[in-house]
Amino acid sequence: MKTVEAWYAPDSDGKHFALALAAALGLELAALALLVPLMTKHTPPAQVQAPVRLTIAAPKPPAPQPKPPPPVTPPQPVPKPPPPVTPPRPAPAPKPRPVPHPVVHHVVHHVAPPVAAPHPVAKPLPPVPAAPPPPPAPAPPSAGQVDLFREAVRRAVQMVANQVYPATTQESGTVIITIDYLNGRAVNVTLTRSSGFPLLDKAALRAGWIANYPPPPPAFANRSFPWSIAVIFQAAPPSLDGD
Repeated sequence: MKTVEAWYAPDSDGKHFALALAAALGLELAALALLVPLMTKHTPPAQVQAPVRLTIAAPKPPAPQPKPPPPVTPPQPVPKPPPPVTPPRPAPAPKPRPVPHPVVHHVVHHVAPPVAAPHPVAKPLPPVPAAPPPPPAPAPPSAGQVDLFREAVRRAVQMVANQVYPATTQESGTVIITIDYLNGRAVNVTLTRSSGFPLLDKAALRAGWIANYPPPPPAFANRSFPWSIAVIFQAAPPSLDGD
């Protein structure tokens, strides 16, 4: 006990205490030296398996089944044609018995040959008269004939113009119109020179269309004559009768 107390005695020098600490440190270092190699050893990491991907696919439609082949109809047996029927041969007709021909006595009559009638002799046809030649075309009228007939046409127009003269007007004037005369009528009427009054111009044109023209002489037939004619209009003088 005395030794222990002396170890722990405070009055002892610090040698014993230092030795104890050194021993403890040495033990710890030795323990660490043993543990360090054990601690530095690493266990190999566990192999990580790659994730497995699952793909869910729609089921494929069932493949179309081929149509069953149509039933094969076995060919019907062709009936054999019936054997040809041979018609029975007709019985031979009995031969006709010969009929005795009566004896014919030929009587010869002498007939005089017919006398041929004389052929009628055709009479010659009378000659067809030739068509008469067309009459010669009339000679064109002379200048004197044209002037005389033109005056007759002018009088026919003037006579009608006096009848169609407008009674409501007191205008006077002379209208020149051109008439194409052919076979007793006017085929065209035009205004050549105006009188300055529309009513008188219209009256003159109307008279040229409706005038009673003389028939054409033979020299004027089927010939057209354009003539310029003066149609004169005169207003009636005022009445001098007083009250």
